[in-house]
Amino acid sequence: MAESDAAVKLVGRRFVMPQALAKDGREHLVRWYCGRARSWLEDKVSEYAARMEVAPAGVRVQDLGYRWGSCGKGEWLYFHWKTILLPARIAEYVVVHEMAHLYEPHHTPEYWRRVERAMPDFAQRRAWLAAYGGELEGL
Repeated sequence: MAESDAAVKLVGRRFVMPQALAKDGREHLVRWYCGRARSWLEDKVSEYAARMEVAPAGVRVQDLGYRWGSCGKGEWLYFHWKTILLPARIAEYVVVHEMAHLYEPHHTPEYWRRVERAMPDFAQRRAWLAAYGGELEGL
C-alpha cells in the first residue's frame, strides 16, 4: 500500500484516518506502528549483527502479548509492535536481548555475558524496562 493510500497518516502531531475506517481504528494504528517499527528494528538488527557475530533470518513485528520480543525458529527475530513506543535506547536493549538468544536460548550466565559485551550498560536499560515498560499496557 502506498503511503498516500494508508489508512492512518501522521499529520503534524496527530493521527488522521478516514471516518469510515474508525470502527477498526486500533487495527489500522497497530498496522501503521508495525511498519514504522519494522524499519527501525531492521536497522538496529543490522547495526548489531556484525558486533554480535549473528545473522538473523529477518525481523517480524506483531502483537506478542506480554513479551517485548522473541527469537523464533529459523533464527527469526520477533518484536512486539509497542517496542517502537519505548525510548530508543530501551528498544535497542530489546533488540540486543533477542539477538543474544540466537546463541543461547536460555538466560544463562554466558547469555548475559554476551548481552553485556554488546551493550555494557544493559543492566540499567533492563531495569528501566522492568520499571516502566508496563506503562504501555492497555494500548
